Amino acid sequence: MSDDALDDLIQMVLVEQYEATQAGKLSHWTVYHRPGDWPDGYIARRFEVGGGTGVAVATKSNLAGGDSALSMLRQVFEAAGLVCLTRSPEDHESVVETWM
Repeated sequence: MSDDALDDLIQMVLVEQYEATQAGKLSHWTVYHRPGDWPDGYIARRFEVGGGTGVAVATKSNLAGGDSALSMLRQVFEAAGLVCLTRSPEDHESVVETWM
């Protein structure tokens, strides 16, 4: 992946995080490996919590790639200033980690 493409992904994550914060919502990205609806590798899906419900709601935002995409996803989230939370034993087996 080119540096420009990587910079574009980082910028997109930063904008999405900022917009969620401005709307009073907490945004997080959960990384999955080969979930049922994405058998081609890794996908990171963005969720928002807000509005007093405490329920995470999926957004339309995602970043995806093949089996080698995990390092790229981590690089994007780290560069955007997010922090990695390791998976919980209760998580679905396809969950790798969550970034907030």
